[in-house]
Order: sequence, then structure tokens, then C-alpha cells
Amino acid sequence: MHAASRNSFALVRTFVFRRYITLRRAALATDPAAEAARKARKRRKKEAKHERLRNFFGWCAGCEAYGSIF
Repeated sequence: MHAASRNSFALVRTFVFRRYITLRRAALATDPAAEAARKARKRRKKEAKHERLRNFFGWCAGCEAYGSIF
């Protein structure tokens, strides 16, 4: 098998997969309850991440205040 034929197959496979993702997203976007649930889940995930980062950087600032004795 030549490299050109493998590359063209990869391009077709990528095109089909992207088309599938686009259609799937369009189908899921029609349900407002599912969209609201997804946004709420994403918001909770971001809030948890921001809380972890605040705790971590607060700890770092505390260590910095002690003059890096740790």
C-alpha cells in the first residue's frame, strides 16, 4: 500500500468522523433540558476547579509569607 492511499483514506475517515460529531451535536442541541443540564454540569465542574486552584494558591501564598521555609 502506498503512502498516498493511506493519507487519502485518513482524510476521508477524518471527514466522516467530523461530520458525525457535527450531526450528533446538532441532534443533542435540540433538547433544551439536555442543554441546560450540560451547562449546569459544566458550571459545577468549573466552580470545583476554581475552588481547587484558590485553595492551592492560597497555600502557596501562605508558604511565601513564611519566607519559603518549606
